[in-house]
Amino acid sequence: MRLPITVRGRASAIVFAALLAACGKGTPLTSGTASPPPPFVPRVTSEYAIPTANSQPVGITLGSDSNLWFTEFHSSKIGQLNQQAKFTENVTPTAKAGPNGIASGPNGLVWYTETSVWKIGQITLGALPVFTDFLLPNPAARPVGIALGSDGNMWVTDPGTSSIWRIDQRGNATSCKLTANSQPLGITNGPDGALWFTEPGTNSIGRLPVSGKCLFLAEFKIPTANASPAGIVTGTDNAIWFTEQKSLKLGRIAVTGQVTNEYPLAGAKSPDAIVEGIDGNFYFTDTLGDQIGQFKVKNLKVKFFAVPTANAQPTAMTLGPDSEVYFTETGSDHLGQFKYF
Repeated sequence: MRLPITVRGRASAIVFAALLAACGKGTPLTSGTASPPPPFVPRVTSEYAIPTANSQPVGITLGSDSNLWFTEFHSSKIGQLNQQAKFTENVTPTAKAGPNGIASGPNGLVWYTETSVWKIGQITLGALPVFTDFLLPNPAARPVGIALGSDGNMWVTDPGTSSIWRIDQRGNATSCKLTANSQPLGITNGPDGALWFTEPGTNSIGRLPVSGKCLFLAEFKIPTANASPAGIVTGTDNAIWFTEQKSLKLGRIAVTGQVTNEYPLAGAKSPDAIVEGIDGNFYFTDTLGDQIGQFKVKNLKVKFFAVPTANAQPTAMTLGPDSEVYFTETGSDHLGQFKYF
């Protein structure tokens, strides 16, 4: 039976079920409308084993079809988890492409980066998805992060050439060079309509307007030295939030470019991807700690919740159709669900 799911805005996620606390794997995906019986304790409630061994799932997003789409870096596949908790996997058109970041775009399309072959992939959703590759004009490119911009184009971080690429809906690519060795990673569409991204190489947060004019590129230094910013997300407070992988902090930068706060994440080992929950709190993967972190905005408290599978290495995350958090387990070839309400 197909279960009803409520979709919240643009999320990127997986929907695994609430019944999993008892059996752990293989439960149908569920709606987030029902309230769990009190007292409810946030926890990883579901883990789904990907059919391909040593697949190394990295990126994850919610498609316009309300299914979860994810990349498998090592097996060079794009996976889908549907609302009946069934997996589908498709090999990328280019072998050994190293699919990495993934995001939903306009017109119901899904886009992903192919780090190993300097290409951008496009998926037309349907009963038989259609995959198309677009080659970037620079063979030194190593595309990683990807996000939909306010202009309807896809924007990509490229640590290989320290550039930001704009990909239009026909696959045409133009780029803007950043400071040398900036090595951009995470990227998000900011509240001001510009693209904001992390630059671990220069310890900065970058901003580029959707005009793509490099003249208006801005790079803002993070106060903490060697912070190594990684994940980045736009908050409902109209600011940009980011993780600091080496300094173990959560940063907040205003659209003016001022880093207003850096909050210590005591207990973290390597905070990576970040999302904001519908409760207004932030959730992040702690890859080396094999845990999901929660940062409560009102009282600035940090809590951690263990991923049951050993050496899971949680990496990317997103909100699912039920508004719960879903994440990839790069080390254990699973997709996980973290329920926080």
